[in-house]
Amino acid sequence: MRDASEMKDIDLFLRSRRGRAHLKKLVRRVKGRTVTDVTFSNEGRCIATTLTLDDGSHYVVYEPSLAVYELREEFGDAIEEEYYKKLSKRGPERTKP
Repeated sequence: MRDASEMKDIDLFLRSRRGRAHLKKLVRRVKGRTVTDVTFSNEGRCIATTLTLDDGSHYVVYEPSLAVYELREEFGDAIEEEYYKKLSKRGPERTKP
């Protein structure tokens, strides 16, 4: 969770004239475009979604449901299953005599 000062700064940015102008530019670049590809990447604390648009531009989206704590809660059994699959493929640990 973020601290209150970060949330306050974002609120101030969203209310500012320059902040609204900056966001309007983003809207103009994206609105009416078509998503041509979607990829996912491991960002450590979450999975990021990268959208590729028809003009070749890329936008990274952070979806709250793809945060590691959410994934652990909803898909903990799948994560554990993959963990044990990997362990079984590695075989027993070898130690030097």
